Amino acid sequence: MKNKIFLILSLLMFISGQSQSLHIKYVYVNPVNFLVDEDLYISGNNALSIRDSVMLKKEKNQLKFEGNNVEILGKVTKQKTKYYKTSLNETLIINEFIGKNSYWISDQVPKIAWNTNFVETKKIGKYVCKKATTIFRGSKVTAYYASNLPFSFGPYKFSGLPGVILEVTEDENSVNSWKADLIESHVSKKIELIAPKNNTISYEEFVQLQESKDLEEVKRLTSNLPKGAVVYIDSSKRNGIEKKYEWEE
Repeated sequence: MKNKIFLILSLLMFISGQSQSLHIKYVYVNPVNFLVDEDLYISGNNALSIRDSVMLKKEKNQLKFEGNNVEILGKVTKQKTKYYKTSLNETLIINEFIGKNSYWISDQVPKIAWNTNFVETKKIGKYVCKKATTIFRGSKVTAYYASNLPFSFGPYKFSGLPGVILEVTEDENSVNSWKADLIESHVSKKIELIAPKNNTISYEEFVQLQESKDLEEVKRLTSNLPKGAVVYIDSSKRNGIEKKYEWEE
């Protein structure tokens, strides 16, 4: 069933040198420990995050054997993922790809319950940032936000703090982290979203579709293993920062 659209589907954001605009470039460490750029553009109550294309290992053979273990290597993709956000509610409109197929997704992110009762601070760039923690879709997360940057946005799907989030890390994990590398205001950029009404699906539908496609790919890659080889696929374990979704509780 197609989701109702929770955002205005024709969203026109102008970042045109006004005082209420901001651009932040983050370095994102993805689940397989590769560095990726992610740009956040903010204008008033609206924001857009654009994650750069991810260049994984360029291997002709996607199976790597080490003793009895088999590692499935990554592939190259050129598509960028876009997250359209508004501070007026927690619903995101996402443009993401599976292979070459583009999907428009409506993700009703649960309101993030931040704990800001900390005295710790960290300097990121020229900004002294305050600490906050939360549990986000199954992951324990620590963030640092700049209260003198008066926007309630951050990288990826993070928001809801009294200042821009300049760093996010998953606790006790060396991956799934974002850190601001460039912060600039008065950015001249025009961002337009026209989401097709007939092609918007729920995030639950997208996750199920993505995990089904991933499982098909694993089975394809392991179909020619030596006779008697045993492949165990743990489809319940996710290595991204979103470990468990609210519809699975």
